[in-house]
Amino acid sequence: MGKHEETASAWDLTDEGLTLIMYGAVASEMLHAGKELGVFAHLSDHPGSTSRELADAVALDEYPLDILLTGLRGLRLVLGDDSGLRNHPLVEERYVQGKDALHLPFIHDIVNPGIGDFVESLRTSTNAGLRHFPGQGDSLYQRLRSDPGKQRQLHDHIHAISDSAMAGLIKTGALDGCRHLLDVAGGIGRNAITIAKHYPDLKITVVDLPPVVEAAAKNIADHGLTEQISTVACDVFNEPLPTGADSAFLTHVMPLWPAQTNVEILRKVHAVLPQGGNLLLFDAMQNDTRDGPLGTVLFPAYFLSVATGRGNFHPPTAYADWMAEAGFDQVKRFEGLPVDHCLHVGVK
Repeated sequence: MGKHEETASAWDLTDEGLTLIMYGAVASEMLHAGKELGVFAHLSDHPGSTSRELADAVALDEYPLDILLTGLRGLRLVLGDDSGLRNHPLVEERYVQGKDALHLPFIHDIVNPGIGDFVESLRTSTNAGLRHFPGQGDSLYQRLRSDPGKQRQLHDHIHAISDSAMAGLIKTGALDGCRHLLDVAGGIGRNAITIAKHYPDLKITVVDLPPVVEAAAKNIADHGLTEQISTVACDVFNEPLPTGADSAFLTHVMPLWPAQTNVEILRKVHAVLPQGGNLLLFDAMQNDTRDGPLGTVLFPAYFLSVATGRGNFHPPTAYADWMAEAGFDQVKRFEGLPVDHCLHVGVK
C-alpha cells in the first residue's frame, strides 16, 4: 500500500456516499431545519416521542413533517420510527449540548447561497458569490459591516470553532513558559480571554484594527480582565507591531492569505520578539497529502467563492516552511487537536 493510500481520508467513496454528495445541499438544509424548527431540542427533552407528538411540538402539518423526518432518519440524525424517536448521540452531543449548532445559520445564510457560484469563481478566480451580499467592498467581511445579523452569524461560527480548538491548545502546555503574549490580529479578544483565565499571571496584548480593538476592549472589560489584557490598534500589514512581548500568537490568520503574505507577517513578528522568543501558529490544517480532513479540503471553496477570492487551508509542512523562511527554528508540531487544528511552536 502506498503512502497516499495509508494517509487518505478516513472514509471510502461508496454509491450511498456519492448520493449524499450529490444531494449535499439538501442534507445540509435537513440538519439546519432540524435545529431551526426545534426537532432536536424536543427530542432531547422528550426522547421516545411519537411523530404525532413531535408534529404538535414543532407545529408542522403531517406531510411536511414526514418529508423532514424521513430525511433526518435517512441521514441517521434522528433514530427510531413513528412510535418512538430520539436524536442520534452525536446530534445530542454536538448540536444540542455542544456549540456546533452555531455553525448552521452561517452555512445556511452565507455559505450555501454563495457556493452556488463556485464554477464561476473557479473560471474567473474571483469570489463571484459575493453578489448575494449587498454592500461596499470586495470581501464578505467588508460587506457584512452593514448587515449586523449575518455578521453575528459569521462571528458565532468563528467563536464556536475557537472555543473548541482553544481547549486543545491549552492542554498542549505550549504557553506554560510565556510571560507576555502578543495576540496578533486577535479580534475582539475572545481567545485572549480564554488564555488569560487559564494563565492568570500571563500578560496579553491584543493587536488589531482600531474598530476591532475597541470592541475587544469592551469585551475584556466585561470579563474583568483589563489589568491582564491590553489592546493596541495596529494595521499589522502596514504598521510596526508593538514590542515588549516574549511570545506571539496567531490563529485563523494564515488561511486567509497567500504564502508570501504569510511569510511577511511572520517576519514582522520575528522583528519584535527577543532572541529565544516563541511564535505559536494555531490553525485548522489539511494533512500533508492534502486529501483530508474533509472540513479542511471542502471549506476553502467558501474562501474562493464568497469570502475573499483567496485563502486556503494548508498542510503542516507549509507552516514549518514559512516559519523557517521568516527566521524561526526548533519548530515543534502538536497534531490531533480539536476541529482539525494543529499547533506549531517556533523559536527566534
